[in-house]
Amino acid sequence: MDGMSEREYSCHSGLSRGAIQNAKPGGRLVFYTDGSINAAASDARRVEMTDPDQQRRSLGGDAAIPTGGGGGSDR
Repeated sequence: MDGMSEREYSCHSGLSRGAIQNAKPGGRLVFYTDGSINAAASDARRVEMTDPDQQRRSLGGDAAIPTGGGGGSDR
């Protein structure tokens, strides 16, 4: 085997195995001729194909930004 299995790539990438399986038909993974996953090429392709806003949200980026006023009163 030249590359990684779905389970190995799941651990490597931090994605669930289901997410890996969903990425296959979407063309977000690169495979060797033996069917194993080329991790370096797949990592690069996923970065190219993933919306930066979605990446920030998945890391909790937008949740950490306050959206409204102070919430308290200064009396």
